[in-house]
Amino acid sequence: MTTATQEMRIDPEEMRDAARRLLADKLDRRAAWEGKSDANKGLDAEIGELGWYQLNAQEELGGLGQTFEALGPVYEELGKSLAPLWLSGTLATIDALQSSGGDAAQLVKDIIEQGWRVAPVILPRGMSMADARLPMVPGAAEASHLLIVEESGSALIVEASAPGISVSPVQTWDLGRSYGEVVLSGPEGGQASVDAGRALPVLRAHLELAIAWDSIGGGLQCLTETVEYMLGRQQFGRPIASFQALKHRAADHKVNIELARSLAVRATSLFADKADGWATVATQARILAGEAYAAMAEDCVQLFGGVGFTWEYNAHLFLKRALVNQLVGGSPDELRDRVAEEVCRRALDSRPA
Repeated sequence: MTTATQEMRIDPEEMRDAARRLLADKLDRRAAWEGKSDANKGLDAEIGELGWYQLNAQEELGGLGQTFEALGPVYEELGKSLAPLWLSGTLATIDALQSSGGDAAQLVKDIIEQGWRVAPVILPRGMSMADARLPMVPGAAEASHLLIVEESGSALIVEASAPGISVSPVQTWDLGRSYGEVVLSGPEGGQASVDAGRALPVLRAHLELAIAWDSIGGGLQCLTETVEYMLGRQQFGRPIASFQALKHRAADHKVNIELARSLAVRATSLFADKADGWATVATQARILAGEAYAAMAEDCVQLFGGVGFTWEYNAHLFLKRALVNQLVGGSPDELRDRVAEEVCRRALDSRPA
């Protein structure tokens, strides 16, 4: 990396601090759960003014020219705060369009200048834009545009309200984020200058790394709040955090989350440099982080005791976010199936002769 390039890079820890301060000041974690639909309404506009939606766009297209290494801490802080935002949809679309090159990259200017909020829609094999139904697309209910990509090779960016597209809000366990059912019957009026073969792996890797970091942040915050509760909860005249069995459980979760973090750091570095294996390792990072988060959130309910099941505590919020994170864009088993061939090939190639 040249000195000039280094000077243009934003310190990831500065991004983390900025995200943490903003979310602490502006975010009401339980707003959606308590029916206060307008409580966080201005948050998306504020992060837009701060330039978060321009972070990974190339400078010549009006962006800040950062890699995913500046985005990881932001996604982690969003996970810690249980934020309602789907920042990753638009940023992943920017990465995908830039990787496609040519006219597609120019669409990034429209996203930045016109404030588009994009929800990626990845159609599995067997589905086409002419006839498709996806029951749970992250951010689709609030998106201005959709980036529709067929695994068979076609791609289109189009207004969410265009003819041939129906988007309906759907409710999931996680009320803190919006999802939409997308029904396609031949979208009209979109721009098809996207090379799906080049864009899809980048789009998918960005989305999976975003979920990985979101899960790591959520898992760490869930662990922190659990330990704080255990330190204050007295039983037999002692904090329950002093009980050996409970200390071991908390320590095991900490180890699992830190292992997931290590893999996410590696995957982020590979993805930023497009180094060998970046797509596969991004998926592996998402799987490991999702499992660590779900295990921590499930145990959080138990470690809080009877009150862990009640509305007044946040244990159920983390659990529902963790479980939905494991389903977005494919279940853990589907993700393993996707990368199994490549992982096995690499394992065989690395065997000593």
